[in-house]
Amino acid sequence: MKLLRSLTGLMILFLAWVLVEPTAGVLLPPLKEVIASLADLAQRGWLIDDVLASLYRVVVGVCLSFLLASFMGFIAVYWKTFPDYIAGGFEIIRPVPPIAWVPLALIAFGVGDKPAIAIVALGAFFPIWLGMVQGIRNVNPSHLHAAASLGCTRRLLLTDIIIPSALPDIAHGLRLGVGLAWFCVVAAEMMGAASGLGYGIQLFSQNLEISRMYVYLLAIGLLGYLSNVLLESVADYLNGWRS
Repeated sequence: MKLLRSLTGLMILFLAWVLVEPTAGVLLPPLKEVIASLADLAQRGWLIDDVLASLYRVVVGVCLSFLLASFMGFIAVYWKTFPDYIAGGFEIIRPVPPIAWVPLALIAFGVGDKPAIAIVALGAFFPIWLGMVQGIRNVNPSHLHAAASLGCTRRLLLTDIIIPSALPDIAHGLRLGVGLAWFCVVAAEMMGAASGLGYGIQLFSQNLEISRMYVYLLAIGLLGYLSNVLLESVADYLNGWRS
């Protein structure tokens, strides 16, 4: 039912598009032109290649962020004040928009996949890390005390109590991180890549190919939507014991 309601929202969006397009001028091309451009780009293989390029950068960047945040979260489990010690430095870096780091990433890694992956990893890291910190802090102390009194080992304490209790916050942080990753990869590809959805948007906008640009905009939105649905489904499955 939840998915059906979400699809209803998509139908309303496209209906509004059809109703508004006659008065929107060049800002909103007719939906049929966008569909024709979609078929053309898919037939040429450009759209698939750029989707795969952006998807690769997002997946690798988010995985790197998650691995780093997990390692730091493991430290925070046994060193309670660890997040407090690093919070000052992180809070200086966190408000800086990821796009501001693109010039430095290009200098450090050149053009191609590496700078885009670095920007994605940087942008996705902070929501994931904050979700982990919040999840660890939300673990019920009475559960820890009860497990300790029953002779629970540190490994079981981590795998059977801390991680399951922290999963909802971790999943929420990961969903936010993946959403931000799509922002980051598009910005990075616009400035320092020769492939990807961001590169395509930049190219088509410069050539005033508005309908093709909208195909790529919709592709980004659809990928972000599917990513969120997938992560939400995984989170619901992992947290099923709570119901």
